[in-house]
Amino acid sequence: MYGGGVLAWTLSLLLSSVWGDGSARQTVVLLVLLAAFLVLLLWSTWCLWEATARRPATGTAGAAAAGAPAERS
Repeated sequence: MYGGGVLAWTLSLLLSSVWGDGSARQTVVLLVLLAAFLVLLLWSTWCLWEATARRPATGTAGAAAAGAPAERS
C-alpha cells in the first residue's frame, strides 16, 4: 500500500514539474506527501523485518529438531 502511494506521489510530482502547471505550494505538498509515504514504507518494512527475525523456526524440520534428544559424541 505504501509503495503504491510512493509511486503515485512521485509520478504526480514528476508530471507537475515536467509540465510546469504546478505552483510552489503544490510542489511542497507533493514533496511532503512523498516523504510521509516513504517514512511509512520504511517503518512498515522495518517492523516486518523485526517480526520475522524474532519468530522462532517452525515447520517439520524445526519441530523434529525440538523433539529429538541431543546427540552426544
